[in-house]
Amino acid sequence: MLDPKWTPAPLLAEDEHPVIPIVEAEVKTSFRRLRVFWRFLGMFLKFLYLKIIGRLTARIIGRTFGDFCQEMGVLWVKMGQLLSMRSDLFPPELCEELARLQDRVEGFSPRLVKEILEQELGGPLHRFFSRFEELPCAAASIAQVHKAFLAKEKTWVAIKVRRPEIDRMFAKDMAIIRKLFMFLHRLSIMTFMRWPDMLWELEQVFNEELDYRYEITNQKRLRKSLAKHNIYVPKVFQRYCTRQVLTMEYIEAVSMTDFLRLQKSDPARVKQWLSQNGINPEKVGKRLFYSYLRQVLEDNLFHADLHPGNIFLLRNNRIALLDFGSAGSNEGDLLRKYIVFLEALCTGQFTKAIDVFLLIMPDLPSGNLAPVKEEIQRRFQAWDSRCRVKELPYREKSTNMVFDDMMKVMGKYGVTINWAFFKVLRGWTTMDTSLRELMPEADLPRLMQDYLRLRGKREFRTVIRQLPGDLLRVHNLIDYPREFFEMAIYRGAAIRRLAQVFEGTATRVSRLAASAFEIGSAFFFIFTAIFGFFFLYQHTPIFKFPPGHALKEIMNVFPVLDPQVWVLLILFELKGFLSLAKLARRFHKQE
Repeated sequence: MLDPKWTPAPLLAEDEHPVIPIVEAEVKTSFRRLRVFWRFLGMFLKFLYLKIIGRLTARIIGRTFGDFCQEMGVLWVKMGQLLSMRSDLFPPELCEELARLQDRVEGFSPRLVKEILEQELGGPLHRFFSRFEELPCAAASIAQVHKAFLAKEKTWVAIKVRRPEIDRMFAKDMAIIRKLFMFLHRLSIMTFMRWPDMLWELEQVFNEELDYRYEITNQKRLRKSLAKHNIYVPKVFQRYCTRQVLTMEYIEAVSMTDFLRLQKSDPARVKQWLSQNGINPEKVGKRLFYSYLRQVLEDNLFHADLHPGNIFLLRNNRIALLDFGSAGSNEGDLLRKYIVFLEALCTGQFTKAIDVFLLIMPDLPSGNLAPVKEEIQRRFQAWDSRCRVKELPYREKSTNMVFDDMMKVMGKYGVTINWAFFKVLRGWTTMDTSLRELMPEADLPRLMQDYLRLRGKREFRTVIRQLPGDLLRVHNLIDYPREFFEMAIYRGAAIRRLAQVFEGTATRVSRLAASAFEIGSAFFFIFTAIFGFFFLYQHTPIFKFPPGHALKEIMNVFPVLDPQVWVLLILFELKGFLSLAKLARRFHKQE
């Protein structure tokens, strides 16, 4: 449980917290497909009309589609948020509008909440909670949160209850989106979007966020790993958790959302509160920044939705994180490449960073990649220069800016971005909203270098601690050669696979080149024969045709050349024939 010494003084009074409106009626899911189709058709006709009159812009498209997603509900909101991160594919104005999509904040009936809790927990509420607040303290598209006091454990908890209609709505909306994506995929429309990959990513996000058993597991694992970062994660009370209910420790803290909102409206009040609670915004920002790097690069388990509503401020620069429905980890090879990429980026090795990042991408264009690398390198250098200027706004120096620039260039040259990589980018994107206010003058390359030094020290301490035990373990003498042998097999298989791919490509190229050279040599042979025939006709009595013969008329069309000229032409054609025939044999041999 959270030590009371970390609990900060309230920033807002009770009457200053926004009231969450309650909608008593259940959301109707009947005729859902018809409603979605009708609304989508209206949006399409609006775009068509604005296009005809010349007033259609990327910002209007983003705002209109964002309104459509907001009206249609949770699944469409998440899809809009995913698309907002594809700055490599869409104009910045469109992405900016979609990035503003937020979950709705209406609560649902307390009566339904009690029914769900009693059904899920297997008994009346008074059996489990001595106090239960009917008005929610937070609400979103998937769930709402109520405060209660556990009768047995004698502690306050936050109970997260999933909306009752969400399963049916998700199933119907997912069927619509699945058909739409497969339709676009089969007709090869906007193939750069990789529709099947995006569909898989969307389904994974929702399967995890709708089933609280995933979130419970994520929260327990991150509670253990983030404790080493001095970041607090509330305790889960497993006994009172189900697929639709998550019960966790209630912490008295100040959300980053309230802090940022009051920072703009009443900075003097915020300054006094910071001083009262021993909080330095820049130190909080660095802790958040270092922790995210450590989560991604060392723990390989990271919070992928670090928007201000999920970050809470505690005393003495401590922070707490909530909402672990979206957590991620990377496949080992991808993680190693990403580590090398970030190390090269922050140390100014831009060519190396670009080469490594291109290895992460699933598909590369067959043409010359030099223009791609040159343009990305110029963008990296410009970003590095901006980061050195304290007076520039954080937005121009943020990691989002450099990633956006890089992906725009890749989209321009047809480099396909891996959808799996966007969970990491989502964490950067959502965290940046807080960082730009906490440390507006940050020098991000220097902060990354500082993190790498700290990481090196941690790795060194780990090696030193484990060294005595490793030396005493005799089986390591067997394990190390075995692991080396397994790695050699793995690398050998990977190289053979690459060689097979290259060999297949080279074979097709060789076959095509051999055919082209054969056709060329045939043309040279034919022209050699034709020129020889003309030479004999013009300068020897071998070929004589009677007057008026058709072939004689054709021959007389060509100019009469000196014998030396004909000999040079024939030798030139013969040389071409022999050279192309030799090249054709060589490429057949390579095939």
